Formats: sequence, C-alpha cells, structure tokens
Amino acid sequence: MIVPPQNGRPGQPGRGRVMPVPPRRDDGAVLDPRRDGDGRANLPPNRRWDGNPVTQRPWTNPYGRYIPPSRDHVTIINNTTIINNITVVQRGWDSRNHDYGWYYWNGYRLSHRYDTYGYHWWGFYIGDSYFWTRYSNGRHWWYDPYWHRWVYLHDGRWWWQDPAYPTVVYVIIDNNYYRYQDNAGTIVVRPDPTQPVEAPPAEPSAPAPAPDEDTMYSLDGTRSVKIMGEAHDAYLYDLTVTDPNGAAAGGQWLASGVKSAKFVYDDKHETDGTTTQVIRQIELDFDDAKTAAVADPEGERKIVISGDERSADLYNLKDEAVPATWLADGVSEIKMVNGETANEAGETVRSLKLLIVTAKDANGVDSLMLFDRDGAVYDPSAAPEPAPSSPAQRLRTSDAFNSLNTGKIGW
Repeated sequence: MIVPPQNGRPGQPGRGRVMPVPPRRDDGAVLDPRRDGDGRANLPPNRRWDGNPVTQRPWTNPYGRYIPPSRDHVTIINNTTIINNITVVQRGWDSRNHDYGWYYWNGYRLSHRYDTYGYHWWGFYIGDSYFWTRYSNGRHWWYDPYWHRWVYLHDGRWWWQDPAYPTVVYVIIDNNYYRYQDNAGTIVVRPDPTQPVEAPPAEPSAPAPAPDEDTMYSLDGTRSVKIMGEAHDAYLYDLTVTDPNGAAAGGQWLASGVKSAKFVYDDKHETDGTTTQVIRQIELDFDDAKTAAVADPEGERKIVISGDERSADLYNLKDEAVPATWLADGVSEIKMVNGETANEAGETVRSLKLLIVTAKDANGVDSLMLFDRDGAVYDPSAAPEPAPSSPAQRLRTSDAFNSLNTGKIGW
C-alpha cells in the first residue's frame, strides 16, 4: 500500500489561471537586449499631460520588485480600441520627434515616446501606478530588469523566448519563469533555474520554486498536478476553488515516487451540437517502471497497478481508514467513467461512477470487468433474472457498456 506523507500539503500553484495556447516559433520578432537595447532606453516623464508633476509610482509588488503588468492590466492594454489607436499613432509618427505625448483612450491615460533607438514606448497610468511597455511586431513587450530579458504578451500571459534557443519558450507564473511544454493535452511547466543578473528585492514569504518541481495543467485550467520533493510526491489541485483559505484549496495527495502525470479527456456532446473535452482521469507514471496509477479528476479514488503480476488495487483517497480493494491481476488498462448531477444549488457536479478494467482471464484472454466507485462488481442489467455468470458476459448484455463502447454516453 502506498502511504501518503505526514508533513502536510503544499500551497497551490497558479490558482485559477487557465493555461494559454503556446506561442509559435518567432525568430524574427524576438527582442534581444544585446541587439535591441533594454529598459534604460526610455525614461518616464516627470510631468503629466497638464504640466503637473506625475504622482503615480512604478508598478511593483509589495516588496518593491518590478513585475510585469498584471492580468487586470493586460485586459486594459490588450483592448482592441487601444491596440488600434496605438497602431495608428505609430504608423504616422515622425521619427525625428522624441518628445512625450499624452492620450486619453477608453477611460485610461497613456503616454507615448519614440526613443532614439527607433522603438515606440507606451506608458499606462492606472490608479496610483504606472508601467511602460514597448509595442513592436504587433505585441506588447516588457523588460525584466533582473533577468535582463524582453518578455512579450501572448494569450493573456507574459512569455520569454530564449534568442539562443528559439524553439524553447518560458511562461511567467506568479512572477517566476517556467519552461513550457505541451505534452499531448497536458501542459507541463518546470521552474527555470537561471539566476537573475541583478538580484530583485527579497521576498521572505514567497520563496523561489525548486528547480526539480514539475507542474502539469489540464487544458481547461481546472486541475493541476504538482510533483515535488525528494520523494516525488504528487498532489492534485482544483483550480476552480475561489477561497484560498478553504479546506478544498489544499492539494490532494495522490502518490509518491511519481515521475509524470497526464490528463486524459472524453468528448462531451452538448445539447447545442457542440463538443467539448472534459477530464476523464489522471494517469501517473512512476520512477518504478512496474508501477502505474489512475486517479479521478476529483481526487476521490485511485487505482494502482503494480508488480510483475500487474495487480490492480483501488484506494479511497478521501478516507485513509478504508482498506484497499483488490480488483484483478493481469490488468492492462483502466478506464474511469464520470457522471454529472445537479446539487441543491443547481450547480453541475461531476463524480466517478464506474471503473472499467481490462485484464486477462483464466485463459489468458483480455476481458472487461465493471466495478462501482468502491470496488464492488457492477451489474448494469436491470432485468430481474439472474445475472450472467461472468463479468465478460454481464458486459456483453449491458446497454450501459454498449453505450460506452460506441461513445454515446448520456451525461
């Protein structure tokens, strides 16, 4: 039996952040400080549009660290009206004019300057703070003064593309750089261990992530699995939880010795004819090649397949006192089936309903077996006559299983 660690659960990374579509390789449009200058090319003005002193302060975090514009800021600077106005100004600009100009668009005050290196800068003065970005190649760019990197805005996130390795991209999450990889529907991010060129202000309450930690996100941004520590403990997070101090905000321990996690999806057919993908299960690979596991997206049940005999055992992740239930030997595949119901508030709730286990029977032939969420053999037949003698026979007479095989699942 795999026993969970006793030292508590870690905090949740990237809460509530839907993972974006990765940017395409973009060699010609990448800004490089060695070639294109840095943040010192532009100095914000001391006087505002009416001649009075600028009272806003540079955009920083509570510890005084300069950080890229926030999600709220991104909504403002990426507004279609503002982008169109910026484009018009830049196209008609006199390259001999390096003075500051002021604009009032969409309810926000902007300042503009064309620097002596040939780049347009835009300052956004929002509330008590301001920040400046370049607008070049159809993108906003922000210069990181600590890592000496130009990062650019794409799909609501800030990215860095290493000029030396243009196929490698990094995404900023919680003001840290993470190497980004799309692994067939599972977004994998790993902290960038590169140290800053200039140390940012210390943040005692926010230590840097360990370089050997991997976080895997579902495409819809509703779930993540984080693998951390020497024991390679895997924790599942529900990123839809809104109360960071609530009981549901903590990570659900899944297993130790985990090498990677993968989200597997089902097609859900909506009443309007559209199709969306919903998470069916989470598959875990282990450092021990003879071990594998499958968990449901709510973190309630887990099936571990282990040993040469490929023995499958079901675990109740919500109640450690419940003993493991043996399901079968010779297991080659596990498929979880989730259903949707409405709670008292009318909200849709998904939960695990059935387990489909593929295993070899006494003759060495792959057979299918159905179990309920607690490991009891499931009989889908509503007929009053005695059930067929074997799980395989029960499946062949099951309307529910035939629906699963054809993909016509009633949600």
